[in-house]
Amino acid sequence: MAADDRGGRPGEFDLWRRMTLMVGQLNQSLEKTLASEHQISLPELMVLIELRHGHERGTRVQELSTAVGLDQSSMSRLVTRLENKGLTTRVSCEHDRRGVYCMLTPAGAERGERAEARCREELTGLLDVASFDDRWASLVSRFRHSAAGAATP
Repeated sequence: MAADDRGGRPGEFDLWRRMTLMVGQLNQSLEKTLASEHQISLPELMVLIELRHGHERGTRVQELSTAVGLDQSSMSRLVTRLENKGLTTRVSCEHDRRGVYCMLTPAGAERGERAEARCREELTGLLDVASFDDRWASLVSRFRHSAAGAATP
């Protein structure tokens, strides 16, 4: 079967597969760093970042689920872990008692900021190394080009 007969655009599937593998390896490295240096997981950091950049009155747990890409049940457990660590707190919505908002504690804001800075540093180093690997070089180049464009006003 010819490459064009497999459906989709030539190279899309291979690019997606390589991208998935690279992201998986990057995430594993970031997870190790976060666990050893900040005692949080990557999804926990994503929630802390969302809360830091969200509304000062907090963010609905349901909105966090969507933003981080976890189902509601997993997000509820994650928020409970963050609460147990003293990094977040839950508050009931004043006008809808069923609505629950999640807010950062001062400790959560501080740890999230430090962990995000460390992750940014670690990611830069990992991408620098990956840029010299033939399997990842084109992906890193595309990633960095897109990121540079997004950062430009």
